[in-house]
Amino acid sequence: MTVRNFSTTKGIIRFEGSDRLIYWRRFAMLLGLAVVIATMGLIRDSGAVIIAAMLVAPLMTPILGTAAAIVTGDISRAVALLVIVWIAALASIGVAWLIVFMTDFPRGVLLPDEVLSRTDPGAEDLVIALAAGLAGAYVQVQKSELSLLPGAAIGVALVPPLATVGILLYFEEFDGAYEAMLLFATNFGAIILSACAVYIATGAGRLLLRSEKRRMRFSMGLAVAVLFLVAIFAQLSTTTYYRYAETRAESALANRIREWAEDVPVEIVRIDVRARERTAEVWAIVDLPVDAALRVASVAEQLPAKLTVTPFRVVARDILGQDYKVTVRYQPRYAWQVDLATDNVAPAPYVDSDHLN
Repeated sequence: MTVRNFSTTKGIIRFEGSDRLIYWRRFAMLLGLAVVIATMGLIRDSGAVIIAAMLVAPLMTPILGTAAAIVTGDISRAVALLVIVWIAALASIGVAWLIVFMTDFPRGVLLPDEVLSRTDPGAEDLVIALAAGLAGAYVQVQKSELSLLPGAAIGVALVPPLATVGILLYFEEFDGAYEAMLLFATNFGAIILSACAVYIATGAGRLLLRSEKRRMRFSMGLAVAVLFLVAIFAQLSTTTYYRYAETRAESALANRIREWAEDVPVEIVRIDVRARERTAEVWAIVDLPVDAALRVASVAEQLPAKLTVTPFRVVARDILGQDYKVTVRYQPRYAWQVDLATDNVAPAPYVDSDHLN
């Protein structure tokens, strides 16, 4: 993009000019369609449908326009575009909430994985957003590379987090809605910063050198963008730390349970550690001894004797510490192995959940 193109902001920011009403109508229509597609894709837990919403969403244009306005030192225009982006974001959240409300989606069911996957942003999401922003800005500058635009749109993923916020607000999952909004804010700030870098590298730097006033405005705008991203990164770093701490604890606890059970068949279904709340859940299936079905006793008395030698709370305390509260959900299962040649009945072998898939 040449210096002349950077000075002609009408060509960069399409919300102005004689055809602005046409663009506004098209922008609103495409954004509405993208929110509808993303919301239905999230509810149906369909990744392909969500990708379609990413391709339709037009939010990338005003965000790149904000970066272009910052680079050209036009702070008032940058602020106007920021207002447009966040009004569009709030409207998208409202539309998503309304869609879920109108479909009367049942509240008592588990949330789809596609929704939950957008409620746990981390530092790696910032890296993805920076790379996607670079790609989007590069495609805008290099018109010959327009074939890359769909990939950049998918990498940015602006509308799905907003639709997730609307869905979670409907379910009154406010913590998850905040995390999804944090993901959108991460993408938003990273796109602006990386786009500024692309624009400067492709010619805007010479335009900034022409005016001291323009350089000061650019410095102010860039400083605000950097501070915004630093604040986002601080929250993402905390989230990332807890996520890795939880993953390590879950893996360690699973291994310790296998050591504790020794040759007793115990199938670990799920382990959930929540480091912030200092809570954990263990879901497991325990095979009862062959003669357990003949006993008249409580389930606890039917369990293999080896599991009662060392209490489970000692096992969990070794890994998690004393300040955790652990919920154990186990299901007993009658299991045995029959030798078809001799009809001998023996305990069932150990179940390795890794081989079940």
